[in-house]
Amino acid sequence: MKKRFLALAIMASTFSMHAMAADIEANMVKQVVEVTTPAFADFLATNPLDIAQITSDFVNQATKSSSVESSFSNSHVASSTANGVSSFEIVAVGSSNVGWESISATQLSTNLDHSGSDLYVTAIMLGMGYSDGATLNGLAKQAFKNQALCGADLHDCLPGDTLSGFMFYFDYSGQESGTFNTSAHSIAIPFGYWSDSIYIN
Repeated sequence: MKKRFLALAIMASTFSMHAMAADIEANMVKQVVEVTTPAFADFLATNPLDIAQITSDFVNQATKSSSVESSFSNSHVASSTANGVSSFEIVAVGSSNVGWESISATQLSTNLDHSGSDLYVTAIMLGMGYSDGATLNGLAKQAFKNQALCGADLHDCLPGDTLSGFMFYFDYSGQESGTFNTSAHSIAIPFGYWSDSIYIN
């Protein structure tokens, strides 16, 4: 399998901190904060990302796994205790050459040629944790955008919604092919480290 879960306790001092996409208190979204870059906004204007379809595909694949099924069934219930990461997957690759390509949980490489000047990769994390960043061709980067996802259907969060996870966006514009690696870690039980990778053609 291309994904690995290592049961490692992560000390709080090693957490990589970055801006979140929402003001969250007791696992409840208080305010949504839209953060993006002008280049990505321009890219989306000509290559719209169907987030509803991406999250629907992710939910359908994830609920087939017994390890995350209980997280989905309880994700709509308000709780002051956040669940740790139960799933972390690369879900889409977008490029100026072909637009967006959805990535399945078992896919090892893109089916399309993502050459061109713009290259973006998205990953969904179910549960509370932090992205550890990503690498492509040895170039390490942090996510430039974190989108809060709520409810069992992982919709865009609104104030008052219960947080389910995040979609992370990585900008590798200027790169054309290679192995993309990304990882995340939990900040609640179950503590651990998650990773995923895909070869981008």
